Order: sequence, then C-alpha cells, then structure tokens
Amino acid sequence: MCHDRIASYVAVHHMAGELGVQMDCAEAGPRIKRWKTDRDGSREDDARSLTPGEFDRAWNEIDGTGWPNLKDCGNGTAGKQDPVYTFDIKDDQNQATFACQSREMPYPYDAIVNPLDSAAAAGRKQLGDDEPKELKELDKKKRPKK
Repeated sequence: MCHDRIASYVAVHHMAGELGVQMDCAEAGPRIKRWKTDRDGSREDDARSLTPGEFDRAWNEIDGTGWPNLKDCGNGTAGKQDPVYTFDIKDDQNQATFACQSREMPYPYDAIVNPLDSAAAAGRKQLGDDEPKELKELDKKKRPKK
C-alpha cells in the first residue's frame, strides 16, 4: 500500500512565516502533518491519520503532475519577497526535489500544493492565526482614536 510514498512542501518567506505540509505512511500508517512557524519562531503543528482512500486520492492528484520530471520553476514574474516553495516527493521508484518561487503556484506545481493543503485541512480548524503580528500592529496604528 505505502510503496515508500511521501510528498511534502515547505514555503519560506511566506507572509505567515514558514508553512509546511507532509503526507507519508512510513512511520505511523497513512498520515498528514502540517506546521506553521511565524517570524518570531513560534511553531504550531498538527497531524492526523488518513484513510488509505484519502491518501490514494491525494497521491493520485500529485502523481498526475508528472513530478519525477519536474524541475525548479522558471517563474520570471516572481519578486524577491515572494515565498519559495521547496518540494520533496518520493515513491519506491523515483525521488525528486525542486523549488518554485511565486506568490501563487503555477501549474503543475499548484496540483501538488492544493491536494496536500486540502487533505491537511479536511475537517480541521485553521492552523494558528492567518495575520502576522506585524500587520496586526500596523492595523492598530491606523485605527482612529475614539
């Protein structure tokens, strides 16, 4: 069932800090982990088991990208401040690591991020607060005094 399959991404320089999702079945059966580390180093994470069907559905979407042939994306529109996504994907026959810097993932890289994010979020609350502390402070400064 497992065939040594693992798929993950880590996004650095994201507005929320660092984000990551990993789907595997090596240590504790099919499962998915997600984490978020904000700029001051506070980390929140969670993990849950996946059914074999959930794992296979997400894997089939990822596998449909042709990931063994993907390389670093050449997104000429990326800015220096845009997040850098690093992907690690492996099965019992292939292994690939590649990166893409972009505010929004272009195809087919989005077809890796989206099923991982969907599987990680299914039936769960958002992991931590979406808005960085710096932006909340900025909002407070801009509010008119009563």
